[in-house]
Amino acid sequence: MPDNIESRMSFIIEQQAQFTVGIQLLRERQADTQRLVDADREMIRQLVDVTMSLAGHAQETDLRLRELADAGIHTERRLDALIDTVDKLVRHDGS
Repeated sequence: MPDNIESRMSFIIEQQAQFTVGIQLLRERQADTQRLVDADREMIRQLVDVTMSLAGHAQETDLRLRELADAGIHTERRLDALIDTVDKLVRHDGS
């Protein structure tokens, strides 16, 4: 019977040692995972910052394109008026 108790105690001690090693491995993996999560969080923050910056630049570009289109329309009208004036002068002098 004493051998039986000793073998059980030995078994319990071995199981406790394995459990302790397992817990330590889990803690190390948890620390590694936390470092990865922190790195991912930082990269996501940077990605959001870049995306917001690009969105701002896109809005500014859209505004400038609209202004350029408006200026082109204005220039076209003035050019049409100039051509019309020159055409009238040429016809008048040619008659």
